[in-house]
Amino acid sequence: MPVMPTAQPKCVALNARVSTLDKGQGPETQLRPLREYAQHRGFVVVEEYVD
Repeated sequence: MPVMPTAQPKCVALNARVSTLDKGQGPETQLRPLREYAQHRGFVVVEEYVD
């Protein structure tokens, strides 16, 4: 029987961009759901970019 290669997890980088910090919008507001999405899909977050 052929040996099937094991699936490698997908590596992703997350990007949050917030232009208005004074209205309760911070990077965490965007990063939290992105992290949850990545975890739910089995992705490995290798970097987070914030600008």
